[in-house]
Amino acid sequence: MHTSLLTTPESKSTSAARFLWEMFVNPLDALTNLARENGDIAHVHTRRHEVFLLNHPDFIEQVLVKQQGNFVKGPALQRARLVLGEGLLTIEGDAHLEQRRALQPAFHRHTIESYSPTMAASAQRHISAWQSGQQMDMAEAMMRLTLDVALRSFFGHIPEGAGERVGASMRTLARLFPLSMLPLPAGAKKFFPAFRRASRDLNSITEALVANPNSGQAQKALIQLLRENPHVQFSDEQIRSHALTFMLAGHETTALLLAWAWDMLANHPEMQCTLQAEADRVLGDRMPTAEDISNLPFARSVVKETLRLRPPAWAMGRRAVKECEIGGAFLPAGSVVLISQWVMHHDPRYYASPEEFRPERWDYVSERSIPRFAFFPFGGGSRVCIGETFAWTEAIIVLALMARRWNVRSVSGQAARPKPGITLRPKNGVQVVVEKR
Repeated sequence: MHTSLLTTPESKSTSAARFLWEMFVNPLDALTNLARENGDIAHVHTRRHEVFLLNHPDFIEQVLVKQQGNFVKGPALQRARLVLGEGLLTIEGDAHLEQRRALQPAFHRHTIESYSPTMAASAQRHISAWQSGQQMDMAEAMMRLTLDVALRSFFGHIPEGAGERVGASMRTLARLFPLSMLPLPAGAKKFFPAFRRASRDLNSITEALVANPNSGQAQKALIQLLRENPHVQFSDEQIRSHALTFMLAGHETTALLLAWAWDMLANHPEMQCTLQAEADRVLGDRMPTAEDISNLPFARSVVKETLRLRPPAWAMGRRAVKECEIGGAFLPAGSVVLISQWVMHHDPRYYASPEEFRPERWDYVSERSIPRFAFFPFGGGSRVCIGETFAWTEAIIVLALMARRWNVRSVSGQAARPKPGITLRPKNGVQVVVEKR
């Protein structure tokens, strides 16, 4: 069905003002309430845009797959060019297709499998340094771990101090994310000193990565494809933009996935025990390999359920290039379409008790009843996340290694509160105590 928020001239400004204010205060609640009040298609008319929120798997498939050629990235991600430049997340059209094809070999399954020893070694190195009884922020710990994995896998080395500098820069950019939602001219943001410092730090780290790919691992990694691609000649600026994109996207979302997973497991000890038993049975005392992934079905279910409950990418925006029709609603050219992983992943039509952490809902029989685009943590269509397989492999390897060695207990006994920004971060981190098994 199609239900519009706007039925009278008087309701237009009121409804739009309320929606924009709620989006500023708590966008998760704003999108959820908009969907509950208006059904599968909600329409808000703002002064700048016609905005449509689509809340049905078939309609999401139209945007991401069947009519994907009629949509480009939405305004917020376009403004990400201020930081990411012309990287794979921000470019459009034929340029995106050509460059994605050129970079795809770095993400082929056999290449991902070659990264798995690096993933396991990095995880083992990080978790071995923990002390039994130590209290920590699991979100910060996973950020450090996954950045280590990304830099070693994609670039072959880690510039000195990169972990601390990237972490500080990402916290700054997350804090300033609301700026990207304001109708400020691009040049205005340069007057924010913290924003400029964060961008400058990320650029300097990226330049160090590009300039010094000396390890053997780098010879088969992303940096080599950027510098010596047989199909596309990347400019220095394109190399920098792609390197920066993969440095950030290659660790941020996976770190959040792992942090949220341990937040869930720390508050559901019976599920943690099941995961530990699986890891003990499959791995014993050895390091995990890519071949073990298929033998860790409960670990995969934990990852899926975490992606459902706490999707790091919690909403996506697209802009219609020309007028189109979806679900009986006509979307004018230039209108903004929102689709929200958070809203769909919590929809009771597709998930019983959607607020509960239930990894068992992803067993083979139950999973088959869930429509394809009722679950889309990595997007879909030709712009589906290029690093999806990398993220799955890393998350399962790290979960299994950690479960085999550590018990993780929540400090507060309550789940962390989500804070939506560029990604879905825990508001005050994930505070836990780790105890050696």
